[in-house]
Parts: sequence; C-alpha cells; structure tokens
Amino acid sequence: MSNGVNRMKEMMNAAGKMNKILQECEENGDNVDTTLNKLSAIKVHGVVFPTLMLLEIIGKFAEGAEERAKAKFSTADAEREVQNKYSDVAEKWNKIH
Repeated sequence: MSNGVNRMKEMMNAAGKMNKILQECEENGDNVDTTLNKLSAIKVHGVVFPTLMLLEIIGKFAEGAEERAKAKFSTADAEREVQNKYSDVAEKWNKIH
C-alpha cells in the first residue's frame, strides 16, 4: 500500500512541477519548443513523459490563457477600486475632523 502512495505522491509532485514550469514559460513568453524541453526534464520513476502527452498538457494549459488573463485583470481592477474607494472615504472622513 505504501508503494502505491509513493507512486501517487511522485505523480502529484510531477504535476506541480509541470504547472510551475507552464506558468513560468507563459510569463517569460517562451515558445512551444522551449516549454516542451523544460517539461521533458520532469520524470516519474526515472521515466520521461511521452512527447504527445506533454503537447496535450501544453495545449490544455494554453486553452486557459484567456481566463488567467481575465483573472489578473480582475484582480488589478479590484485593487484599483479599493484604492479609489479608500481615497474617497479618507477625503470625506478628513472633512469631518
């Protein structure tokens, strides 16, 4: 049983490493070849993932790029809104004191 747990743990670690690499490659503007080479370095039980599988993973990650961009934009908008609200409230508060 512990052998199966170790295998699952290694697979989960590999998935985490892949996600981190994909995020870094997206931020750096890396091309597919560079991204594929970086992902190819990840091994589970000493075995690299097949190229076709890695390309599928890159493709699925790329499909989510628009959603990630919207989330970043939404976060920046929310921060800007808080700053604006703070300024308005501070101005009103200072007028009464």
